[in-house]
Amino acid sequence: MSGRFTEAELEDIKQRNPIADVAGGYTKLRRAGGRLVGACPICGGRTSSQRFEVIEKDGTWVCAVCPDGGDVIRLVEKVEGCDFLAAIERLGGRVAIDAKRQKEIFEERERKRLAREKTAADYREAERKRLFRTWKGALPIHGTLAAAYFEGRGLALPERCPGLRFLPDMKYFHGERIDDRGRKVARVIHSGPGMCGAFIRPDGKFGGLHLTWFNVQADGRVVKAEIVDPDTGEMLNAKKMRGSKTGAYILVSKALVLPRRLILGEGIETVDSVFTPWLHAGRSIEDTEFWAAGDLGNLAGRANTTIAHPSLKRPNNSPVRVPDRFPDPDDPGLAIPDSVEEMILLGDGDSEAFLTECAMERAARRYGRPGRVIRIAMAPSEADFNDVLRAA
Repeated sequence: MSGRFTEAELEDIKQRNPIADVAGGYTKLRRAGGRLVGACPICGGRTSSQRFEVIEKDGTWVCAVCPDGGDVIRLVEKVEGCDFLAAIERLGGRVAIDAKRQKEIFEERERKRLAREKTAADYREAERKRLFRTWKGALPIHGTLAAAYFEGRGLALPERCPGLRFLPDMKYFHGERIDDRGRKVARVIHSGPGMCGAFIRPDGKFGGLHLTWFNVQADGRVVKAEIVDPDTGEMLNAKKMRGSKTGAYILVSKALVLPRRLILGEGIETVDSVFTPWLHAGRSIEDTEFWAAGDLGNLAGRANTTIAHPSLKRPNNSPVRVPDRFPDPDDPGLAIPDSVEEMILLGDGDSEAFLTECAMERAARRYGRPGRVIRIAMAPSEADFNDVLRAA
């Protein structure tokens, strides 16, 4: 067998060899909560671990232990220890495809793609609605344990702070468990007070939540919760982001009028660490808004390509590649109001320096407009803006 395979030929091979049938020939599969799971035929992982899974609708498989995954051709390669062409042979090889068959393959592929997109969209919308119910049930943040947490960090909560609220009891989901009906469900490992920040999408609608859990110390101080994975003993992050944050922001402080100035940073505390000295210095904030993007990638938006990191290497000594300094023109990023004449982008000094530098320059290029001034403010190396504020 020689020559390159067309997309239609590869799709034909996959359609003639359903992933569940091929995987079922290598290992015993069983259904659990609508999923097909079993012992991994590659690494021999235990069936009870449910780490090997066949995703029928996508025609793919995944093993969290190997770790590996892919389509039916990749499965044959790994199990049989053969190369790509040999795997194709074992799956029946290439057959002649006429125009009618090509049309059938294209229509089937499109049907599956549209079904996947609809399923994903339905899931995202259901999740968004569930999170919005959580947001609507939360309390105003002022006068709560969340406000006490900010005070303990030397921070002043903005008077106009519509993007942050408080929940006396938030569940922390981590991992999965099997319920009494054999279904796979999310597992709650912690519950306690917390703050939720609302992500606002470019269309102005609610998109998701930024969640932070707190603990109250014996001396009354409110600190981030220490949450431990009960299986591994690993210390888990007391912050989570749920729903869709891409292109969305958290409104930490709202302007009284159309914003002329915008302060934009990754985290809520980073942004509030700049708001606080502005407030204490008596600077006018009537036309200034303070936004948190959630993380550096969302602040800067998608890059046009990647570039080699000047010093970081992979185990094989090849350079680590990171998003470059130029924005992908197909990604608009955050929806910055047209009224904004000045933007100040906040960069944390405790993040990887080269990656952060590229991201901040990318953001400056993405949001640049005629007549708009954009400045980049970086915290000192190995520090963030809250460190700077507390050291002052």
